[in-house]
Amino acid sequence: MKKGQVALEFMSMIMIGVVFLLVALSVFLFYLNDSDSDRRIVELKSYGFELQKELILASQVHEGYERTIFIPDHIEKHDFKINNTERVLILTSEDTDFPFPIPKTTGLLSKGNNIIKNVGGEVVIG
Repeated sequence: MKKGQVALEFMSMIMIGVVFLLVALSVFLFYLNDSDSDRRIVELKSYGFELQKELILASQVHEGYERTIFIPDHIEKHDFKINNTERVLILTSEDTDFPFPIPKTTGLLSKGNNIIKNVGGEVVIG
């Protein structure tokens, strides 16, 4: 066997190894990104259920109930938007809406400190 042929076979094996490594790396990155997206969804839904529970609690307790809650700018490093109507809380992240039914409320939730009150059996956000 000549030295040139050995060198050519060696380079061929190296090229096959590099291609295999690139394919494995791309599959790994695909699943890593998918896992990050799943984690974002789980965290956002979990936080939405937490806020929903706070608003339901405020509607069911005695009149005069008041509590301050803090809504962060980011959840697990992910940006999100918060919006609520009279009966629905909506968390939005990367163009995906997550609606949560809530009791009748007056006022809007915003990032930062929010005061939740029970006034006449209705939830008021200030």
